Amino acid sequence: MQLQMSNSVGTRLFILRALLNPRRLGAVAPSSRHLGALLARHAVVDDGSPIVELGGGTGALTRALIKEGIDPARIYVIELDSALANYLKNAFPKVNVIQGNAAELDKILPPSIIGKVQRVVSGIPMINIPEGVRKKILKNCFDIMAPEGKLLQYTYSPRSSINAKAYRLKKKRLGTTFLNLPPATVWQYTRDR
Repeated sequence: MQLQMSNSVGTRLFILRALLNPRRLGAVAPSSRHLGALLARHAVVDDGSPIVELGGGTGALTRALIKEGIDPARIYVIELDSALANYLKNAFPKVNVIQGNAAELDKILPPSIIGKVQRVVSGIPMINIPEGVRKKILKNCFDIMAPEGKLLQYTYSPRSSINAKAYRLKKKRLGTTFLNLPPATVWQYTRDR
């Protein structure tokens, strides 16, 4: 019951935040549990390493990560919007929720996890972000990750929202869910060695 109530409060908050700044959220509805399940399935790493989630929104992906069996204490959610960050702190008290900018991961994450992150899961609307900011976010993602770390990014476009070649990354399409509004595709990015 608590989780259902939290979901409805989150949905109302999402709609309010979307009305105030639709470009920042980049979505017409919160991520579905189907998208969350697709991302979470690929985010699981059994070595106990931290997982960073960018753009926590109303917690759909966080919920999916926890449901997939990831210890909430391993999850670091970055949310730029202060109202959404406060909502996430209340909804997920055991998760590390940080209100801040994904372009400054090296400054806002605890130094103890820098270089140990195996997965970054992103719901940030990369297509809507200016190139300079997108470049900073991607640089920071790979700077805080372990050498074999992976960035998982979803997009509402069937094409990759990140120009992998321009950033010297390899990309791989992990799947599409049509049970999301709108349908979403998950991409994986790794360093191109």
